[in-house]
Amino acid sequence: MTPRPDGTPVANEGSPLDHSLALPPATPVGARSTTGVAVMAHLRRQTRELVQAHALLEGDSPDAVHAARVAARRLRSGLRVYGDLLRDDIATQLRPELSWYAGRLSPARDLEVFDLWLRSPDGDTDAQPTRAQIGASLIPWLRRRREHVLHEALVELRSERAAALLDLLVAVARAPRFTRIARRRASTLLAPRVLRADRQAVRPLGHLRPDDSPEAWHRARISAKRARYAAEVGASALGRPCAELAHLWASISEPLGEAQDATIQRTLVLERVSDASTPLSAAEAFTFGIFVASTRHREVACHREARNIWLDARHEHARIRRAMSGIGV
Repeated sequence: MTPRPDGTPVANEGSPLDHSLALPPATPVGARSTTGVAVMAHLRRQTRELVQAHALLEGDSPDAVHAARVAARRLRSGLRVYGDLLRDDIATQLRPELSWYAGRLSPARDLEVFDLWLRSPDGDTDAQPTRAQIGASLIPWLRRRREHVLHEALVELRSERAAALLDLLVAVARAPRFTRIARRRASTLLAPRVLRADRQAVRPLGHLRPDDSPEAWHRARISAKRARYAAEVGASALGRPCAELAHLWASISEPLGEAQDATIQRTLVLERVSDASTPLSAAEAFTFGIFVASTRHREVACHREARNIWLDARHEHARIRRAMSGIGV
């Protein structure tokens, strides 16, 4: 790979990809970096995370499912920000495949999260039933279910489709082919794209109420995570305001993620109740019924927390946007 004089990387035409070679080292990015360099740095960082986590899936290493899924989602979100800067329609090829990859791991991760939640201390000491009471009969079922869905996922992730995705990601990360516009300074080209994702995330927070539907809040969560990931793409080149924006959206995403966990937990418990292969006792059915009802209260509380974080952060958010708007001007 030979860089242009301005630092924008160019792939060597016709050079075959040697899959025995590791990905190149991390690419340093600063305020004077071109957009191509900033994008390449993100591609390399997240592709490395995905390749390393993927290799650990077979051994069921702790956090491998989570790490692989997050890296795939960060790459997909990054391609939403800068995909049009890559030649050969690469983003259009990669984004649906990354969605497929992350989606194959989602059921196993949902079960992992619920298992961890049940084994962690009760946040509300007066909660009834307690997590220990629920977990005593539910955790064995969750773990059997996780083993099954993870096995199914790994069958697909050993496929030629998954191998082709990883091969393409490594090839693109090693030697991305950019359009001419990627030669421009990252500070002038990425800031408007980050702000666009930010603006889209703000929109639903202005009208959603805590007791609105879980589906509406889940869409808001997706937008918040996209804004966070977009800001993470630009942070190295755009500096402190962009990093602050990523932190703000991470703080809003956290309670929204907890609300989504409650939604998923409700679904999983209802599936357990309807699982005729392992009948419930009357006491278990009663306990699960109370738990299912409690998940809605948790959802609303988390929505309220996220909304309050946003309301408290509006002035700070406006300051960050002003600073971001002035970058590169």
